[in-house]
Amino acid sequence: MSLELVTIATSYDVVEAEFLRNQLEAEGFEVYLEDENIVGIFNLLAPAVGGIKIRVHADKAEEATALVNDLRNAEIIYDENFPET
Repeated sequence: MSLELVTIATSYDVVEAEFLRNQLEAEGFEVYLEDENIVGIFNLLAPAVGGIKIRVHADKAEEATALVNDLRNAEIIYDENFPET
């Protein structure tokens, strides 16, 4: 496994970054979020630091990028027959 980390996506939203990290980790990727704390504490600095960088090991970057793109482009379908609790 390559020790080099590469940025596969960026987000200005902490919730989105955490969601993507959780989904990637569920698929077996080792994920690191860069600048998560500064954006979470003071969101107005997000553009100044380039947002939250979602990083993975270089040898897994292509697969991880494809998963992130699939998640970001997923169609949300509302099921009217889904039972509400």
